[in-house]
Amino acid sequence: MLFSIIVANYNNEFYLPELIKSIQDQTYSNWELIIVDDNSRNSPDNILKPFLEDFRIKYFKHNENLGVAATFKTATDNSKGEIIGMLGADDALTPTALQIMVDAHIKYPSASLINSDCFWCDDKLKIIEKYKYYRALKPNEQLIRNLTIGSFATFKKIAYDKTDGFEPFFKKAVDHDIYLKLDEVGDLQYVNEPLYLYRSNPIGISQNQNGVNAAQFSLIAVGNAYKRRLGSPKYNIEKREYLQLRKKWYLRELFFEREDKKMSICLVKNASTEIPLIWFNMTFIKFVMKIFFI
Repeated sequence: MLFSIIVANYNNEFYLPELIKSIQDQTYSNWELIIVDDNSRNSPDNILKPFLEDFRIKYFKHNENLGVAATFKTATDNSKGEIIGMLGADDALTPTALQIMVDAHIKYPSASLINSDCFWCDDKLKIIEKYKYYRALKPNEQLIRNLTIGSFATFKKIAYDKTDGFEPFFKKAVDHDIYLKLDEVGDLQYVNEPLYLYRSNPIGISQNQNGVNAAQFSLIAVGNAYKRRLGSPKYNIEKREYLQLRKKWYLRELFFEREDKKMSICLVKNASTEIPLIWFNMTFIKFVMKIFFI
């Protein structure tokens, strides 16, 4: 059973040798590693060149920066494995990660997505502690209400092909979006063992100042899942919950300045109440309409 590991790289070229070594050291040898560079400022060509002698390692490049979802999509489109695993360009795997995941996918043939626990590491990839927040869903708990899935996230290609796949629109929370899509076409399973080494990286896609943007895209992922599930038997949130998360999204946009959306705010007195009036440029209006179909 071929296992494809997909990597979306952007400006993390110096971490790639450590990532590659963790794959080459796997106890399971039937793998391919697909690395796609999203037009990094410093091309990883020279760093990757000696590793490309291993026929299992494949390297692709974007001619322009398209974002992490588009990069994972390119990697998935070029993969041939029955199982696909997502790996951050600055992270790594424990030596038995692939074997354990292959065994899990064989054990659970109806599982579209299987994830594991992970280790939280420092910027040198030295283990600090076991990550505390990934776990199996409790009985009657639903992923659309509570995201408990994280790295190492692996999915069956046959299940992925039943979804819309990675959507290039998503610049953050790419994993949340694809997890919800996979939840709609199969079962979810969890391996209670840390198989993933998650590096604390200042430029990580969901770390530090990137966290707010990631949280906003997560709300969009849930909103899109709500709309996909309307009229389907798959468990869904209620309309009032959807409206609440949409309100939460707007409030965050109100209080966190976005240069690209050029939002201006004016408070108008109405008796004893201050009513916030918000004017957006047309780009932002179209953006909102695309996501929420207003």
